[in-house]
Amino acid sequence: MNLIKNISLLFCLSFLFAGNITELYKVDGMHCQYGCANKVQSMVSKLDGIKKCEVDFESSLMTVEYDKNMINSESFLSVIADNTTYKTEKVNNKDDLNKKSFWDRLKKVFG
Repeated sequence: MNLIKNISLLFCLSFLFAGNITELYKVDGMHCQYGCANKVQSMVSKLDGIKKCEVDFESSLMTVEYDKNMINSESFLSVIADNTTYKTEKVNNKDDLNKKSFWDRLKKVFG
């Protein structure tokens, strides 16, 4: 009975100390799926502590799941900045993705 309690306690504590975080980033400046989006995905995926990285060229979004105990977001964002010309920005609220800047709306009006 004691063994079952200890195993249960260990299982519960493992969730408390698990350091996996999933974050969403906007990646501006990519021109194609194969040379750009795949390059970013490959660079980030190779880093220690990265569990999963997916880059969607169409939406210019990168989803990164990582272990915060092994790597931080500044580390993988600096790898992108040092090896590409792309600009990354954390998406805090998915509703922000639908908001366009004044200049983007103006471009639509004037072509």
